[in-house]
Amino acid sequence: MNPHIPSIPARYYLRLLPLLLERQMDLTELFQLLGTDLSSYVQQEDAKLSLAQIETLVSYLLKFPENRDLAFELGRSLKLSAHHLVGYALLSCENVMQALGVMSQYFSLIMPNFRLKVTELTSVVVLDIHPLQAMSTLTLNFHLEAIAVGFCSSFAELLNQNVKPYDIHLSVFQPTYVQALQQLKPAQFHFGTLIRPSIKIFIQADNLDTKLPKADAFSLNILEQQCREQLKQISLDGEIIDWISMMLREASPPPSFEDCAQMLNVSSKTLQRYLKKQNANFNTIRKQVILSRAEHLLMHTKKSITEISFELGYSTAANFCRTFKAELGTTPQMYRLNSTPKIS
Repeated sequence: MNPHIPSIPARYYLRLLPLLLERQMDLTELFQLLGTDLSSYVQQEDAKLSLAQIETLVSYLLKFPENRDLAFELGRSLKLSAHHLVGYALLSCENVMQALGVMSQYFSLIMPNFRLKVTELTSVVVLDIHPLQAMSTLTLNFHLEAIAVGFCSSFAELLNQNVKPYDIHLSVFQPTYVQALQQLKPAQFHFGTLIRPSIKIFIQADNLDTKLPKADAFSLNILEQQCREQLKQISLDGEIIDWISMMLREASPPPSFEDCAQMLNVSSKTLQRYLKKQNANFNTIRKQVILSRAEHLLMHTKKSITEISFELGYSTAANFCRTFKAELGTTPQMYRLNSTPKIS
């Protein structure tokens, strides 16, 4: 996804403006850096910001000590209505499990540069939220904190505050405002427990069948139809190749064609048709992105050939080496030896 194309809903970041004004911050310099007056977006329901603008916004605001809790305050302000169609769809679900499925299916309407995956185990459901787009560590951690806190706010509202204990694990280290998290009980936060930048939320099975007070199957059907149309318009509106490249570049292992179609919420045939219109081929895009990832991993990391093979979705190291040599005329080992190392 091009970081300079406005694609991320501005509505979440606009919620920071009243708080910043309350803290008597002069936002003139920020608006100049962004190249726009954010307050003018308030009346624009579908206003969007680019990742580059969000990077600027976060880095500028977090340089002030009084804003260290900004991710917490943003997340705490996120009621279900803040998510527009998706929020109303969640309220219309029959039970928690259905709501989690709807949230996962349409999460890209909430935060298009993150993915939510729901896995149902025997006695627990695991929510895995991770980035789909490269961003600075500061911006990434800000969003992970805000998304985790925002989930707590929305989950409590969904269940009308009748929430049983559940656990939230984050890759980020414990923030300075950790005491404020007591307000979000019964959620239990665990910081620095994940290697990959992400959030994992563990919800016990006895929370899942809870009936939701505003369940309405008719309204849910209509709202889901609107979500599907909106998702299709966003996902396939001229940036389809960027979307697929982003998914292939950021996910480990890289998703299949069917996985991409599912994440974009379209059928495989529809995705194939859109690619054909742009004279593009999924296998060609996938091969280019995976080879590029392989070159980067060989040059810039100490990972073994086997580790790289599995990360890139190969069943064996031999398959990876064979493909790599067929495309680049050399083995991964020789490529690494002959490249200027910048190991991290």
